[in-house]
This record gives sequence, structure tokens and C-alpha cells, in this order.
Amino acid sequence: MMIVKSLAVASLLLGSQGAFAEDDLMNILEGKTSSAAAQFVESEEVAKLKKAVNPSSAEQNIFFQFLVEKNYEKALFQWSTAFNGSAFQTTETGKALEAFLNYKNGLKLTGVEALLAIQNPQKIDNTVISLWKENLNDKDPVWGMAQVTWNPYWTQVFGVGAEMAVLLQKSYVSEDIAALTELIKKTPVDSKERAILQWQLVLNLGIRGDSAKAAQVLAHLMKVKNNPIDQDLMTLTAGRLLYQNGFLDASLKYYEKISKKSDYWFQAQEEMAWAYMRKGEPQNALAITKTLTYPHFKGWVGIESYLLNSFSSLKVCDYPSVLSTMKSIKGQFGEHLIALEKLSVDAHQPAVANLMKALNEGAVSTAKLGKEAHQLPTVASKDEVLTLLVKRHGYLMKESEIAEQLFAKSLTFGNLQGQFETLKNQVATRAQMTQGAGYQRVQDLAKAELEDSKQVMQRLRIVEVEMIQQVDSAAKFLKHAGVSEAKKGTTGSKDKFAMNFANDKEIWFDELSNFKVDVNKGCAKRE
Repeated sequence: MMIVKSLAVASLLLGSQGAFAEDDLMNILEGKTSSAAAQFVESEEVAKLKKAVNPSSAEQNIFFQFLVEKNYEKALFQWSTAFNGSAFQTTETGKALEAFLNYKNGLKLTGVEALLAIQNPQKIDNTVISLWKENLNDKDPVWGMAQVTWNPYWTQVFGVGAEMAVLLQKSYVSEDIAALTELIKKTPVDSKERAILQWQLVLNLGIRGDSAKAAQVLAHLMKVKNNPIDQDLMTLTAGRLLYQNGFLDASLKYYEKISKKSDYWFQAQEEMAWAYMRKGEPQNALAITKTLTYPHFKGWVGIESYLLNSFSSLKVCDYPSVLSTMKSIKGQFGEHLIALEKLSVDAHQPAVANLMKALNEGAVSTAKLGKEAHQLPTVASKDEVLTLLVKRHGYLMKESEIAEQLFAKSLTFGNLQGQFETLKNQVATRAQMTQGAGYQRVQDLAKAELEDSKQVMQRLRIVEVEMIQQVDSAAKFLKHAGVSEAKKGTTGSKDKFAMNFANDKEIWFDELSNFKVDVNKGCAKRE
């Protein structure tokens, strides 16, 4: 009897000394003393946590047993039975531990966002922080998906890489320059994160009109390692900065560096044409826009290229070409504008669904979109906001499937597990909301492009009116002068592929942008 009482007292004492004491005793009774030391090391952190929590029921002791065994699935199923309604559940440590269990069971985004939502993270017990640090590093893709307000405390725990991945979901193009500069200083030299922030600084400075500083940062950025920014995009931006400041010849040299293989080639060609117009060389602008308005580039070129072609034709008094270009706009853009009208009302169209599917798999080029490119906003495939929303939706869809599986498994475990059905529904709802935000983004892009297209159409009408006035003036002038004046200028293409286009036939792509335009007759008086 005395032995029984002594064992009972010893049991009570052991209960407050941590989980490893119970395991140690079981090992001794079963003759497994050789593994006692290893068991102690394995469960040391959990033992400290148990001491901090001070479990007060059998259900809580069962929970900690699962934790010691690293059976995180059963620990998650046991969580509500052990802690629902308890004071511990509402503490910072309790919230962080529950978030950790979600993370370990595949609900990574759910777990990480729950952890980072804790308002006073410094109150979380170090044992739980250690569990997180052991299982989550700053390279995990989940950081780039988490939509939270970053607390500086977490930088100490997970590092600058995790902080930057969360913060870089936001654009800093319109951010205060000083704040953006301080953010850049926090990133490691030659890191991908620093390059992305420096790129946003270039755009920020350019928008503010500080082209000199923007050019300095861009020149540095084009030489750094681990730079994820497209080289052609940086080259195009350099050309734009020069164009913006009136250095037209220099800007043309940068535009010319962009090859036909680049997704930015058509854009560079259009901007080259505008540079030639500003230089007073409409014949060169006309040569370029002859490429841009080639009928088979439907879906690749924007309506502004047709405005530029009409404008340059007007400048050399080629009135038939002005009319021809205007007439072709309906055939080239009618479908596209109708598609944009539909998207501006309801973005749930097959082409958008296909685009989102493609974006979820990786970068999407215009060539990959094919004919569907004409049914989408021009910038949709390159829009960073849309890309992030699509990837986040894909991430949440995977978690939704995992939550569904956890719910099914939980039905066979212990007590009723209604919270898993709630969790499953919550994750599915978040996935749907993120997808909805993606469709809304496409709708906004469609509305913005429609508005731009309307402005271009208004400018085309101005060109048409100007043409009518020129024709009328020319007729009156010729009636009195009796002789027509010669016009000056040819494009003088330097390339061996220079073309005259006597008729519209199939051409090789390497011949494009080498049209030769002869404007020796017309309205500009030779000096």
C-alpha cells in the first residue's frame, strides 16, 4: 500500500517536470535506456512549451504527446478538444502554435498569415518561435503570397528575405523617394530584391521628371548580378528617358538595340517613329509605321501606331494613305474594341480564363496567347498585379484541396470536427475572392484601354479634319501657282532588306522595319 502511495506522489511530481520525464520512465520500464538521452534532446523544446502551458486536462496531455511524437496531423485534430474555450487558446503563444499546426499540415499560407496577424508577437513564447524558425526559412514561396502588414519583429525571426518578399507585393513606383531608398538599403547587395526595388526607383524618378537620377540608377542596375528585370525592358526605358529629355538621336540608338525576338520590339518601333516625327523626319516615321500597320500583326500592335501612320502620311501629303489607314482601323481593331467593351462589363470570358491558367504556369508572351491576344487588354499578360493575384489564387486552390482532405480525415478522429468544415469553407472562399479580384483587374485594364482608344480616335478625327483643310488649301494654291512643288526626303534604309512593297505579299520577318519610303513628290518645298 505504501508503495502505491509513493508511486502516486511520484507521478504527481513528474507531471510538472515535462514530457521527457514520462518518456524517460517508459524507456526504463521497457529496458530502452540507451535511447533515453536521444529522446530527451528530441523533445526538449516541447518539454519547455509544456511547462509554459501547464496542461490541466487529459486532452491537453494527449495533445502534447502528439507534439512530442511530431504527429502534427493528430495534434491539429486534437487542438480544439484540448484548448477550445481555454485561456491559452487566445494568448499570442496559443495563436502562434495553432498557426504552426496549420502550416505543418500543408495550409502554409493560412498558417503564415495567422502568425503574422498576431498584434504583439514579442509575447509569443520562444519555444513556439523556435518551432517556426526550424520549419520555415526566408526562401519559402509562401512569403510572396502572404498579404499582411509586416511587423519589424518578424525580420529578427525570419530575416530580411522574408520581409522583402512580403513587402514587394506592393508597388513602390509612387512611394516617397526617401522611404524607398531606406527600403533599398535594407536589402543585400546584388540581391534580386534590391534589383526589383532599384527598378521601381528608376520608374519613380522618371515619373517625377528627375531623369538624370533615374538614368544613373538605371545605368547601375543594368550591370548588377541577379537582376530579374528584363534587359530589353531596361533598354526601352533608357530610350524613353532620353526621348523625354529631347535627346532624340541617343534615344533612337537604344530603341534600335531591341531585337525582333523581344516582346518589346513593336513598342520600341512605335517609339522610334515618334522620335523621328519630333526630329522632323516624317518619312522615317512612315517607314516604321508601314511595318506596324501590316495587316497580319492584328493583336500585336496598338491603335496608336495607326494614328502615327496617318499623321506621318499627312505630313508628307500622302492623302490616299491617310484615308487607307483610317479605313483599315475598323477591320484591325473592331473585334478588339468589342471584346474590351464586353470585358469592361463582365470579365468572365473564355480568353481571360485561358490567360489566368497560362499565367499560373509562368510568364506569358503575346505569341503564346495567339489569336486570343486580340480579345484581351494589351497589357494584361504583363500586368504584375494580375500575375500576383493569379498565383495567389493557385496557391489558395491547393490549400483548399488540402483543407478538404483534412476535413475528410478529421471525421474519423475523436470528437466532432466541425471546425475543419469551417476551415475548408474559409480557404475555398478566399480562393474565390482572389480569383474574383483577378477578373476585376482585367475589367479595370479593359476600361483603361477603352478610354485610351477613345482618345486616339479623337486625335484621328483631328488628322482627318487637317487633311481636308490641307487638300482644300493645296487646291487653291495650285490653281493660282500653276505648278506643283517638289517634296524632299526618302527614308534611305541602310539595310540590304529594304523593301518598296509594290503589292501586299507574304514577307519574311527579318525584312520588317526595313521599308523604303520615297517622298520626292508632294507638298514640302525643296530648300
